[in-house]
Parts: sequence; C-alpha cells; structure tokens
Amino acid sequence: MTLELGLVGLNTLSASITKFLTRAIPFMAAALVLGCGNGSDNVTPPATIQSSGSDNVVPNAQILLTELPELRTTVYFDMESFDLTPDGQLLLDPIAVRLRQHPDSYVIVVGHGDEFANEDDNIGLSYERAFTVAIYISSVFGVEEERIQIVSAGSTEPLSTGDRPVDRQRNRRVEVLSPKSIVRTLSPTNDARF
Repeated sequence: MTLELGLVGLNTLSASITKFLTRAIPFMAAALVLGCGNGSDNVTPPATIQSSGSDNVVPNAQILLTELPELRTTVYFDMESFDLTPDGQLLLDPIAVRLRQHPDSYVIVVGHGDEFANEDDNIGLSYERAFTVAIYISSVFGVEEERIQIVSAGSTEPLSTGDRPVDRQRNRRVEVLSPKSIVRTLSPTNDARF
C-alpha cells in the first residue's frame, strides 16, 4: 500500500489521482475510439473473444468498456480510536463490492483527525484510521492492496472548526473515493448454443 504522510492538500490528492489515471489512459483512449456515438450510450460496441479451449475463457465472450460513476463515502471514528464500527463497515461495503467486481478500478482512502492532539499524533492516528479501512476492504473482499492508496491528512483538512464535541467528531473521519473510471468487463453472448 502507498503511504503518504504530511500535509495533504489539493495538489497531493490531484497527484494521487493522476498517478492512477496514468494507468487508465490506454483504456480511456480505447473507449474514446470505440465509443464515438451519439453520446447516449455508456457501453462501447463489444469485441468478441473466441474460446481457445481453456476452461478459464468464456466462449464468445464480449469485452465491454463501461463507465463507472464516482463513488465516495465517509466513515467516522471515536476520539483517539481507529476501530472500525459495524456501521462503518456497512458504509464501505458498496465500494468494496465495486472494487471486487471491477478489477480495473481503485480507491483512495484519506484519513483525518481532529485538532485535539498534536499534529504528529494526528498524522499517525489518521493513518491508522485509513489503514484500518484499507485492511477491511482488502481482507474481507479480497481486493489487492496495490489498488488501495492510503493518504494521511492529520488535522489539516477539517470539515468543522467548532469546539463542540460534535464538531470534532466530524473531523475524525476517513474519506473513501473510487473515482469515475472506464473499466473492462466481460459479458457472455446471447448465443443459445452456450
């Protein structure tokens, strides 16, 4: 997994997204070439793969390029804790399922802390929170660690600047983002012979 410690701003998040998009450019180019239509369809014309006799190949499968919308969620944590609650797990499940179903997709996990502790402690705790989320997605759903990027923001990006406990609670969070992307999927043909 990737570990980025220190101040995280728009430039760092942008660089993270750019790194992953660099891998996706060939697929996006193919989608652009194959998907030039009236703009009303999200799936390109299929290419056919002929079976070579291998058990792992779907006979006459079609490769489809599909656009996935951005998907994001926020999981909140208790003070000085990086324990993932059952409610937090339920919030993460749709993103984890998407990663499992679409091996070309990835996720960025950004941990945050409140201003209650010193910045060094917040960096460590926000990393532990993000790492807990990443481990849940990886271990429960079998998603490869290379597809999960961890960023530790500490207390540098507060959602709330208030001093009430509810304000600090909003800042103790992990934001999980699976960006809009174009992915490859296989779809069997409608041929009745198979």
